[in-house]
Amino acid sequence: MEITLHSFNIWDPSVIVSAVIVLLLLIYWYGTLGFSDLNQLNVPGPKPLPFIGNILEVRKYGSIHLMMSDYVRQYGKIFAISLGSKPSLVVADPEMLKTIMVKEFATFHNRKIPTPPPPMSSNVFSARDETWKRIRNILTPSFSARKMKLMVPLIEESCDVFIRKLEGIANTGKTVNIMDWFSMLTLEIILSTAFGIKADVQTDPDDKLLTKARQSFRFPFILRILGRIPFVRTIVRLVMRLRGSMGYFGKIALEMLRQRRAEGDTNRQDLMQLMLTAHEESTVHGVSKLTDEEIVAQCVAFLLAGHETSMITLSTTAYYLALNPEIQEKLRKDIFRHTEANPSASLYELSHSIEYLDCVINETQRLCPPGHQLNRECGHDYEINGISIPKGTEIVIPFYALHHDPDAWPDPEMFDPGRFQGSAKDTRRHPYQFLPFGAGPRNCIGMRFALMEIKIALVKILMKYKFVQSPETQVPLVMHAGNTLSPRDGVHLKVESI
Repeated sequence: MEITLHSFNIWDPSVIVSAVIVLLLLIYWYGTLGFSDLNQLNVPGPKPLPFIGNILEVRKYGSIHLMMSDYVRQYGKIFAISLGSKPSLVVADPEMLKTIMVKEFATFHNRKIPTPPPPMSSNVFSARDETWKRIRNILTPSFSARKMKLMVPLIEESCDVFIRKLEGIANTGKTVNIMDWFSMLTLEIILSTAFGIKADVQTDPDDKLLTKARQSFRFPFILRILGRIPFVRTIVRLVMRLRGSMGYFGKIALEMLRQRRAEGDTNRQDLMQLMLTAHEESTVHGVSKLTDEEIVAQCVAFLLAGHETSMITLSTTAYYLALNPEIQEKLRKDIFRHTEANPSASLYELSHSIEYLDCVINETQRLCPPGHQLNRECGHDYEINGISIPKGTEIVIPFYALHHDPDAWPDPEMFDPGRFQGSAKDTRRHPYQFLPFGAGPRNCIGMRFALMEIKIALVKILMKYKFVQSPETQVPLVMHAGNTLSPRDGVHLKVESI
């Protein structure tokens, strides 16, 4: 029997269609491969698209902090989201956050963020595992209340310059972008307290230092999200390496460090000197406490993070005080009452004794937390509350959603410092419902410094001036989620003498 073999024609339409289908199925399979952990997590959440997950949803909401808040309303306080090719577990349940951030810290001690090139990878925010633990233990004594008080004269000096600037525009009816002014103030303070640099940033707004600091934070959050896509992540890492490991402020810090070593002992009371002292005093397990590169990394991280976050809190506090003149007047009366009752108290002591000042700052940070979200990385397969979390999973902590949860905060969009005063703060509200500085062993190490700076600045200002709403004041204030959550269009106010 004769069998005829027909030649195989690859250009046959049916062959081409079949090949295209197979190729598309393979692409789809590869693009959804990272979402396999969703089955193990077994929690609600939006359905992801291949490769990009739920990234397109960010554009729909305009900002990721608004998207997270809406998803908490839609899916509950524990859900999964895929910002890129891998799912993340979003936790807005305060009791579960307490477990993750404190009780099971050993499992969730690392942050899941792109690691910058050395030596900046050793900054206390980015460092991992034993490197983070060693650096954090070394730095903690430098951020004690006693050490922070040594920097008060430097803060007061810059605040005095700010007050003189306010004198020039008070009662003129002129509207200023107070956010720009606070940006210059906080940068000047951080430069003096972190590096020991005396820079006239407030009187020279075109200063190169100010420009470089602003550029560091004008980084759209969407680009960080796009960096989660595999091929985009590769490009981002390449760009980071081509830009160099130190950066502008790293080079300044290294030069200042070399100058300090050449000078020997100094009487300076700034962060760099405190770390140098810690470096020289002792060793840990026979290893020098901090290398020069590690000192530089901490100074740069402290400068960039401390400048922007304090500026945001000061700006948004001024905004809410201008919109609520009765609250501003109540705070001012409290300041004068404490001043009269304690005439010999230092500005530091005075600013830390006014309960209502704490309430105002807390309520501002509730409404506008500069850190709108952070994350943790699951160190090994872990089960909590019936949820199986695979090793390497990102745990997203949506601070903005926590702070705007109507279950914990009645009328959450209203500015009400009374939420934190007297019996109101002793309600059954969970302590992990309000986390402006994080919580647990990896909370913000600069919290004491930030609050000290903010309180001193506000007390000095409010004793002489008041913030007033102007026609240019944006109501409501539109917030932009980048590296931090900041007013998108600035904060435009008038200033009047009291």
